[in-house]
Amino acid sequence: MRARLEQARRRTGSERGAISLELIGFVTVLVVVAMLCIQGLYVAQVTSAAQQAARSGARAQALGLDVSNEVHRQLPGWARVDSISTSYPGDGVRVEVAVRVPIVLPGITSRSFSVTRDAVLPRG
Repeated sequence: MRARLEQARRRTGSERGAISLELIGFVTVLVVVAMLCIQGLYVAQVTSAAQQAARSGARAQALGLDVSNEVHRQLPGWARVDSISTSYPGDGVRVEVAVRVPIVLPGITSRSFSVTRDAVLPRG
């Protein structure tokens, strides 16, 4: 009887280490998946905000208002604008806005990871 109890204790002790390793692996995978989901949300939000900012900038340009002010007003506070450019195709105005996408955290960005959107409106 004692031999069986001792054998069961030895087995449980060795399995504890394996369970700890499995937990570390599972938590690591869970953190990576969560970071990818957060990154996807940032890309979607920056894309939508950049499109809205380009529309507002084109509207401001068509009305003779300050384009930069309107673009920055439409973007979230953590969004970093790479460039704002305006042009006049035909009888309209075109505003192009490039915004950096945060990498996992709002303060961390890269110049190579950005979203560019444009809008064209008639001069009014």
